[in-house]
Amino acid sequence: MGPKGDDGYYANWTGLRRRGEDAREEAEYVATVRDDLRALFAAESNPLGGDQYGAELAKTFPADKAAIFDLFADYIDDLDGIRDGLVNGAKGYENADNPEG
Repeated sequence: MGPKGDDGYYANWTGLRRRGEDAREEAEYVATVRDDLRALFAAESNPLGGDQYGAELAKTFPADKAAIFDLFADYIDDLDGIRDGLVNGAKGYENADNPEG
């Protein structure tokens, strides 16, 4: 956004739309990382190892793993919300600049 003159500000709606696309791409990337991690956990019967440290970590592993995937979900939801806000904002500014379509 930047000054347009005495009557207010100008919003670069093409830039907003582009940043919305960036947020969508980031959400897709994070979802891929999440899925890769989920597959790794599924492939490894005991990813913590069999020593005393692994045994200690195994006590909290199910809850820790669930928390990790909850955080992935929250982050992806946040990125989707940012994308939606940017895209919808861009539409509003575009409509204001071009009311006849």
